Amino acid sequence: MAKTVATILSYGMGVESSAILLRWIMSPVTRPCSLEDLIVITSQVGDEYTDTGRDVEAHILPLMRAQGIRYVQVARHGHLEGEGITVLDDSRTPARVFLEGDYKLSDELKRNGTVPQYGGVHRCALKFKAWVIEQWLEEHVRGRARHAIGYNADETGRVARSEYAFGERIAFGFNVDEKSRINRSCEYNTLSREAFYPLLEWGWDRRTCIEYIRSVLGITWKKSACVYCPFNALRDDAIERQREHPRQVGDAMRIEHLSLALNPRGTIYKGRSLIQITIEAGNDVAVELYRKSIESEPWALYRVRRIYSGKGKADRAVEKLHVFEGPAEARMALNTISASSGVAVEELRGIPYVWHERRSETDFPTREEFITIAPAAVETKARYGLDWFDGRWSALQLHLF
Repeated sequence: MAKTVATILSYGMGVESSAILLRWIMSPVTRPCSLEDLIVITSQVGDEYTDTGRDVEAHILPLMRAQGIRYVQVARHGHLEGEGITVLDDSRTPARVFLEGDYKLSDELKRNGTVPQYGGVHRCALKFKAWVIEQWLEEHVRGRARHAIGYNADETGRVARSEYAFGERIAFGFNVDEKSRINRSCEYNTLSREAFYPLLEWGWDRRTCIEYIRSVLGITWKKSACVYCPFNALRDDAIERQREHPRQVGDAMRIEHLSLALNPRGTIYKGRSLIQITIEAGNDVAVELYRKSIESEPWALYRVRRIYSGKGKADRAVEKLHVFEGPAEARMALNTISASSGVAVEELRGIPYVWHERRSETDFPTREEFITIAPAAVETKARYGLDWFDGRWSALQLHLF
């Protein structure tokens, strides 16, 4: 095994990783290495609640500066892996949290007209956190470091899936209260490592982490999350937090609007729309910002088709048919299509659709097709190109009819 010269802490800026970092700073006997040999790394997704960055700048960075701890902030640089990563900052005297990142996850979502998926693999974390950190490690410390990430003592399932030992030791900060998160998360499966888990060693659950941070800093640390994260349970405190960030919530509502236009089932939360939740919560400032945003930009007429090979398994083609100055002109065009085709406009959550074909819920393969309107953010696209999709579409038509 290569000689260990550093320990890496993946710092998500949330409760668990903040508790680990604080304890290592405050209690020398708990440290896996000297603070001089510690590297703290954050992958900035670009859509974290701004109060997270504020609290890290106010409470964590001064301690890191005082101890000379190296803090690396990185981000994805573009849609393609070939575009690499951006090093936002690499300093032993960090003064700023670069919360805005570079190529944001929200850029990706708007580009695709989708929202993060609440089922299956946590793909956004894989693409915008794990992969980014792995690229930096590969270049700078691969094979000669230990890596700590904050899994807590209740996350044994998540821990088991993170074991890919190739000569490095990585510390994870998962807490004991996140069994549901453990079951659906594989964010770091691509990292080669020998993992270690400080919070499991200490027997700390999430509540213990929160109380420890409060005892050291005098504040209650908030959950680290993107504003539109579908895994963020919308309890009263989360609703109130959204009220404190109306501009970010308004932008998240716009992301959901694009998703719903291209997929009537495409809500951020399972079976629940962020737009409706925000309206019902009386977050009028966020609602107004969202409405002004979508009403002040160009809109497009879209043709959307899907081929389902099984339940939840679909290939999609989106075609931008025409761009208009605003939503009123786009709606007039949709109404004209409705009148000429004899198919009534159907509205769901305030979004209009003209359906040409509806999918079967039981028989596969099956197809669906509709025309809709939305902000003109999504370009014409299909995973393997329109020619490939059209070939499958035509072949399935012969099969079905």
